[in-house]
Amino acid sequence: MSLKYSIIVTCAIGGYYGAMLAYGGKDVHFIFHSDYDYVKGNGFQVDSVNANFHLDKVNAYKSTKSRL
Repeated sequence: MSLKYSIIVTCAIGGYYGAMLAYGGKDVHFIFHSDYDYVKGNGFQVDSVNANFHLDKVNAYKSTKSRL
């Protein structure tokens, strides 16, 4: 069984650790408020003292509502 991770209300800390998990190949889903459109169009850039990387494809959502 593989784990899925959710980052609810993505901010600096949650976004960083969620992006690190995604960069490592984990199935991570992010909930964004104001940055949703930007991330869907441009991906997620991380610049830190530990790592610099870009996620092209991000599981990004505007809300927790199901899309059934």
